[in-house]
Amino acid sequence: MITPIVTRRRMLVQGGGLLLAAATLGSLAGCADPAKPMPAPTLPQGQVWNLLVDRLEVEVAYVAPRAAPNIDHALSPTPTQAAEVWARQKLIAKGAPTPGVTARFIIRRASIIEAALATPGGIRGLVADDPAFRYDAILEADLEIRNATGFRDRQIAVRQDASRTVKERATYDERRAVWAELVNDLVDQMGRSFDQAIPANFGPVLTY
Repeated sequence: MITPIVTRRRMLVQGGGLLLAAATLGSLAGCADPAKPMPAPTLPQGQVWNLLVDRLEVEVAYVAPRAAPNIDHALSPTPTQAAEVWARQKLIAKGAPTPGVTARFIIRRASIIEAALATPGGIRGLVADDPAFRYDAILEADLEIRNATGFRDRQIAVRQDASRTVKERATYDERRAVWAELVNDLVDQMGRSFDQAIPANFGPVLTY
């Protein structure tokens, strides 16, 4: 059983740039079978952003530990891959009036960590179906505009947190479905934050 999702967002302005953070609380499921991919990620929704830049660079600064308690590397697609898809489909380089202007989308973190939960023993343990695992996910990404000299003119930073639990008796298909939901939720909420921040902070480098 998946509990309803509750979302919290907060915005901070630092040094003329907009810093966004979003937190999502809910419940998730267990491990994915690496031999069988999860359902396809949800394609990005909403407006495409045409930027007055010569090129878009997508950089992955996050290095997955590839060891417990992290399990993000075992997903297909991983949160990193899903965030890359969002950036390449939503951010379009249309050319800059001044040569050399670049947009950089940087994935700082895209982790999912597994934590085992205490379950009851005895008779209750035989009949109860309590949450057995919790999965805590974090997705952090920056969008920067840099001029020809490499100076960062504008920046938006987004952080998305999500958590899910899985019942002890969840089926394999239920677990896989929740994995897909978690990755899609992380990227969707990240996208919503960027969609809100880009027109407010990147006006001079937008074209329609």
